[in-house]
Amino acid sequence: MRRELYIYIHIPFCYRKCPYCGFVSFEKKFHLLDKYPNALKRQIRSFEKKDNYRVKTVYFGGGTPTVLKPQQIESILDEIAKHFFLDLSEITTEAIPNDIKKEFLSDLKLLGFNRLSLGIQSLRDEKLKKLGRIHDSKLAIKAVETAYSSGFDNISVDLIYGIDDSLSLFERELNGVLKLPIKHISAYMMTVVENTPFFDLNREGKLVLNSDDEVVELYKLLCEKLEGQGFLQYEISNFSKEGFESVHNLAYWTGKEYAGFGVSSASFLDGKRVKNTDSLFKFLENPEVSFEVEESLEGERLAREMFILGLRLKRGVDLEEFKSRFGFDAQKLFSKDLDKFIDLGLLKIEHGRVFLNGCDAMLVSNSIFAHFI
Repeated sequence: MRRELYIYIHIPFCYRKCPYCGFVSFEKKFHLLDKYPNALKRQIRSFEKKDNYRVKTVYFGGGTPTVLKPQQIESILDEIAKHFFLDLSEITTEAIPNDIKKEFLSDLKLLGFNRLSLGIQSLRDEKLKKLGRIHDSKLAIKAVETAYSSGFDNISVDLIYGIDDSLSLFERELNGVLKLPIKHISAYMMTVVENTPFFDLNREGKLVLNSDDEVVELYKLLCEKLEGQGFLQYEISNFSKEGFESVHNLAYWTGKEYAGFGVSSASFLDGKRVKNTDSLFKFLENPEVSFEVEESLEGERLAREMFILGLRLKRGVDLEEFKSRFGFDAQKLFSKDLDKFIDLGLLKIEHGRVFLNGCDAMLVSNSIFAHFI
């Protein structure tokens, strides 16, 4: 019986790299755009045990995947179709508002894409400028409306909060977002990542971020506002209309197997985590053997990691299912820490599940997770 597989394709090219971005991506390297899809296809062909899997989702991320021409995207999808059994429920591409044109969207629809993830980040022009984005709020709104009128019913938008925000300004942004024809919202707290321009600015005291207390209030507003408008929170940073959760991302949080193709992408297969090289030139030269990091997850270590991933979801971890899959009774394995966080009101066990107990617990989730590693 074929196992489910979730495929991620990394496209590491950008028109301009955002100053906060810690992902592996490159600007001013478009002269390599024609070579990259060919390297991707070589790596897809080299994937072992293809017959063992049936592919449930394909997700193009980046970078900016929509810098590719439709013909290049089609050739990558064709290569996947040649070598894998397809049982697709979702094909997603990330995109920026600048690339959203009706003709391009029509081509994506013909290729089978049924989900669009738009990086609008904000609907305030001054905030977009600080974030280094190359679009403004009007273009962001137009992009969503154009995508919807082109037949994309399943549209997700990304938002960033915690930089130059007040409760009133952020609420105004959320009100604007909620008027858009979207089904999913991913909202991320501004995090300063090493080796980015924002990291240097923050170290020099030139970057004004919201305080921890302010971020707490912003997050609470986010949760209350979105849930009040029918966007159900299903993960710490993700909200959707009922039935429109990201199938692909849920695979990560529920411990499913996934394969990453392209620079810096990761795979989790047969209990092993493998990562591609971060070097674009190494990948282009020899994509078949471009994996640089490999670690095996098994036994208690695997159980601990999957427990933490499951806790990211609002529904939490099903204790019986966890024991069946990983061979450990979570209440025994984590008894001391579970009792501590239950007493603090941050975790809750109910109906056979353990989960983060509301918005306050989600705000300090990383501190909680650290105890289960």
